[in-house]
Amino acid sequence: MKSYLTLANVQHPIMQGLLGIAALTLVFSGCASGTKLAHNTKGSVYLEEVTDWSFEANHPAVIDQLTIIKIVKGLYRDDSMSGSSGMSAGGSKPMRIFSDEDAEFLSPLLAQGLSKAKPEQLVGFRVSSSAGSGSEPTTGSIYVQKGSIYLTIGRGNLPTGFMPESAARTEPAPAYAAGGALGAMVMIIDYHALAMVPMPAAMPIAKATPITPIVPMMAASPAKAQMVYSDRVGQEAVEGDFLAQKLSDLRTAKEALAKKDSEITMLRKESAWMKRELRDRDEEIKALRSTKVSAKLAPKKKPAQATQNR
Repeated sequence: MKSYLTLANVQHPIMQGLLGIAALTLVFSGCASGTKLAHNTKGSVYLEEVTDWSFEANHPAVIDQLTIIKIVKGLYRDDSMSGSSGMSAGGSKPMRIFSDEDAEFLSPLLAQGLSKAKPEQLVGFRVSSSAGSGSEPTTGSIYVQKGSIYLTIGRGNLPTGFMPESAARTEPAPAYAAGGALGAMVMIIDYHALAMVPMPAAMPIAKATPITPIVPMMAASPAKAQMVYSDRVGQEAVEGDFLAQKLSDLRTAKEALAKKDSEITMLRKESAWMKRELRDRDEEIKALRSTKVSAKLAPKKKPAQATQNR
């Protein structure tokens, strides 16, 4: 009985240690990058864990690829405002966000990601414009929740609508879905209804937002050009130091996470061993008690009395 109590007392701090290490593991895992499903010059698709405890998706979700293609091709942008002038560009028509090439790249990977994602994960993507290298890549995320697909474009060509309009509605996107982009909207798409409608009609492709080019230095003002150059070099140096620090922090976090995983594995083995020991001790105690009870209940035999025959 003394051994049983001693093991029980030892198990208590071990379980506390397990809980503490599990909490640390969650913190470090939030810093690590997501699982990549594809990565090439065209773009990338990956699984990303959401650290917001209120988020819970209906994953894994099996959505057929044809429905995903309809979703990708259904996003459009109405370029009715020309540039920064705010004037309406007369005769403008809706223009698709993604080209056929983009849809062929994204659709199977998004369907694969949704089928592999966990309830605490979403599927992120990044696609370079097929129009050329001088355009900003389009980034976003997609996940399934409450019978609808939630798709957000965080950067690049931001959609203003969806076709067919009856299958989707928009609302402000949460920060975890927009990748921190401000003012992003999430498309909430009824994919069950969308599966019953035909493929969206062909539309022209919206031009991707060009990346701001580097302003050339003017030879007429060498002092000003030198100042601009110095500022740019200083800014790049600061950005390089910041990136190096982030990479160093990420390596440190990964090393710590690997160490914690090893410790958790060892503690799990010790916990399993102690559970077996406790179970064996418990069975021994039960057997001992059962033996004592049986001995008490057994009737005592009376001594034989001698009889005389006459």
